[in-house]
Amino acid sequence: MAKRRSICRGSIVLRGKKPVLVLGVDGPECIVVQLISTNPPYHRSDVDLGSSSLLLRNRIARAARVAHVAQSALRHMAADIGPAAEADVLRVEIAVQREMMLQTGEQIPAGTVRSGWRPPKWGGCGRKIGGAPSD
Repeated sequence: MAKRRSICRGSIVLRGKKPVLVLGVDGPECIVVQLISTNPPYHRSDVDLGSSSLLLRNRIARAARVAHVAQSALRHMAADIGPAAEADVLRVEIAVQREMMLQTGEQIPAGTVRSGWRPPKWGGCGRKIGGAPSD
């Protein structure tokens, strides 16, 4: 019987037919981010992984698509592929935290936070009309 390899932080595995990057392992569950191709449209949470390893060439980690998945639902892509670089995993984690913060801010009801934008005042402000230019 073949020995099953363990899934660790930085592993690139398949979830169904789509590649994912493992950000963390917590017992029987993994936190994963979906990897997509570099074709537009781009999202604010996209992290380009193109310059790192051969496996991640032309790939983008979409930090808005974070999922908690059972380890039994994940399978390895190939026998000799190692984990992604720790610097890439850290970049993706920072993007995930930023995206979660932005999504939390978007859930605040309208009118709760006072905006800094003010409409123009009518009369008394603006360009002077008539009279000497120095007045």
